[in-house]
Amino acid sequence: MNRERNVELVRAQSLVRTPWKNGGGVTTQLAIWPQGADFARGDFEARVSAAEVASSGPFSQFEGIERVLVVVSGAGIVLSHGEHAPRARLRPLEPYRFAGEWPTHGELVDGALRDFNVFARRGVFRAEVEAARLGQRTLRSPLDARHALAHVVAGAAVARVSGEEEPFELGQGDSLRIDQARPGDELELRGSDAATVVIVARLVAVSA
Repeated sequence: MNRERNVELVRAQSLVRTPWKNGGGVTTQLAIWPQGADFARGDFEARVSAAEVASSGPFSQFEGIERVLVVVSGAGIVLSHGEHAPRARLRPLEPYRFAGEWPTHGELVDGALRDFNVFARRGVFRAEVEAARLGQRTLRSPLDARHALAHVVAGAAVARVSGEEEPFELGQGDSLRIDQARPGDELELRGSDAATVVIVARLVAVSA
């Protein structure tokens, strides 16, 4: 059944910051699918969040989840997955994919950092993540996905989506959420100042 596309501007000030139980950081949920899902219950198909990480430590494990993590500020982090994969140093704006069920430990390189996280349930969605120091340039991204989220890490941007009459003005921390994207839809992001950094996450439905 075809559903109507929905485009929503999500302001940073409307989001809730949740401190970690171990005191090692704070998470802000940017979006979750499907509607009514709860991350704590684990009944989600996909989730996008931002986090402030203050200390090194173990990651929570998520069975059946593929993760993509992007460092957006700070010197970076080294992830260890035991025997599952080599140690990986994550540098700013380099998306890194790993399995949520892997035992993972993160060692901060030089102090606290901020990151962007995408969780996608294996067999339901595959996450494609693009990060760019946009500056005052324009990025055009095909919305070849069921859902998508554009997030402004720094600076500001003007977003246009195919078929929408008016543009969307996004400030730092704001996001544009597109649900039920149509074939041929395109997202255009134009940076408003030299400091603009954006991330686009697309959730592609996996065929059964």
